[in-house]
Amino acid sequence: MKFHLVCRIVFLIALFSATLLRAQDTASVTGTVRDSTGASVANAQVTVSAADRGINRATTTNSEGEYSVPGLPSGAYDITITAQGFKKYLAAGVVLRVAQKSRVDVSLQVGAATTEVTVEGVNVAQVETQSSDLSGTVTGKQITQLALNGRNFTQLVTLVPGVSNQTGQDEGTVGVYGNVAYSINGGRTEYNNWEIDGGDNMDNGSNATLNVYPNVDAIAEFRVLTSNYGAQYGRNASGTIEVETKSGSNKFHGTASYFGRNQVFNAYNYFDDHTAPKPTYKKHDWGYTVGGPVIKDKTFFFWSQEWRRESSPTTFIHNVPSDAGRAGDFSEFCPAPGTEFARTEDPSLPPGFAINPDCPASGPGPNNGNFGVPTYAGFANNQVTIDPVAAALLPMIPQANTTNGGYPAYQASVSTPTTWREELIKVDHNITDKARLTFRYIHDSWNTVTPTPLWSTGDFPTIQTGFLGPGVSLVTRLTANVSPTLLNEFVFSYTTDHITLTNTGPWQRPEGITVGLFQNGFGGKLPGFQINGGAPYGDGFGEDPSYIPWKNSNPTYTFRDNVSKIVGKHNLQFGAYVAIGQKNEMDGFEPSNNGFITTDNSTAG
Repeated sequence: MKFHLVCRIVFLIALFSATLLRAQDTASVTGTVRDSTGASVANAQVTVSAADRGINRATTTNSEGEYSVPGLPSGAYDITITAQGFKKYLAAGVVLRVAQKSRVDVSLQVGAATTEVTVEGVNVAQVETQSSDLSGTVTGKQITQLALNGRNFTQLVTLVPGVSNQTGQDEGTVGVYGNVAYSINGGRTEYNNWEIDGGDNMDNGSNATLNVYPNVDAIAEFRVLTSNYGAQYGRNASGTIEVETKSGSNKFHGTASYFGRNQVFNAYNYFDDHTAPKPTYKKHDWGYTVGGPVIKDKTFFFWSQEWRRESSPTTFIHNVPSDAGRAGDFSEFCPAPGTEFARTEDPSLPPGFAINPDCPASGPGPNNGNFGVPTYAGFANNQVTIDPVAAALLPMIPQANTTNGGYPAYQASVSTPTTWREELIKVDHNITDKARLTFRYIHDSWNTVTPTPLWSTGDFPTIQTGFLGPGVSLVTRLTANVSPTLLNEFVFSYTTDHITLTNTGPWQRPEGITVGLFQNGFGGKLPGFQINGGAPYGDGFGEDPSYIPWKNSNPTYTFRDNVSKIVGKHNLQFGAYVAIGQKNEMDGFEPSNNGFITTDNSTAG
């Protein structure tokens, strides 16, 4: 068992102009309001609103004409500015990306407040002078419309400059088999941060797998910060990936999808036998999303569910003992009567010496060898007695069902199933115009069976490993504008994965076997074995029950609080981040603890 407790508190105090501390994934908008002469406009009323989500944040400009509205979920907003003696200004549909610090400066025109100057959001000059970080945003439209292997959003991080994947990396797999070993600006692959809605989503230990993989139709967008980002992202030394899930609005919206793959759609390789049946491969992925209001302008929900069923083939062909050999009759390997044995022993041995005790000699041959005969009276009925240990290991080796190079062989194409299901629920509640509470929960359920024992020698599908890996992610966030110049944002998150591995097949000691080799204190698990190559067993084969049983749990709790206070032209920032992580791993035992037998094909057992 491994136990790690990490408790980090980051205290940040910054003193500089017009910059904001906010939760990891929320956006902010700042700017300066001036008149046509360039003079600052103090006490102007600034409102940032999203009517479809019931968001309405108000503040006033200070004596320098500056304003700031932090803690905004990503999305489109209307920015309205009014001041006595000036026309009303409206910037409609200003889009804020996840974790973006946007600056919108405004020039008011003299006139009646009843007159409105409207500028569409796409025409609003937005500059990001509030942050020096280098980053890239992948939008929800890109996530759903770009081709994705396995509908796994993580592979899209490579759209951002400076991000690269690893050679041979399987980017289409989710669940416990998923891999997010991406290098950002040459950094180590396990030094990245992956967060969803401001909460951690990493497996402590490997730091290369995620606990949950959100449905791509449930992701609003995500941002990849590659360098020069703020101290609030300082958990690991490389990049940070911030994912924000979708929220409900005042209108009901929904999607439904189905993706399918089947071997009938697969093409033959040029050198394939085009008359042979294609290997069986099936994959079905279907899901839906729905979101809308619970109480208009007040409470909203978003729900997503997705299922995946996959069956992929694995082909086996290995030379194995014949049925006669399994019963102790090895006469099939003896030379035919009158055929001289191959000479392999010391030439100084006298003629008539039996090279193979299972194949007696009938007399000396011309090359100081021996002529063979097909029977040997030393074993009754030509049957060699099988040792109890060997008899217990035999079920690991499948019976021959074909031939390979003239020798008995086992050939099969085994399809192993993988199932995955995910539920996501998100609720946003506007407590007041100045306070918003968000709750989001994701549950992944991932199950598969490996065709051979996991993490060990395995050439046959007689022993397989059942792989169960549910994951959980929960986030609660409270954003409060205490005053026009004071913002507090608190985030609590919990995430974990529970991995359980169990073997199926003949991996335990048979009943009635009391040989000391099996009395190993490890639940009667059979030892592994390896038969090295050479005729009649081709390249050889082996089988080992591996580390099973094996269990893993990875509960991680995080607490984050960010406070931003505007004082004159300055912004005071305070932040605290506490992470408590526990890593529990229980493996069955090392394979060597219960023995591993290695031999060649000529050693008597």
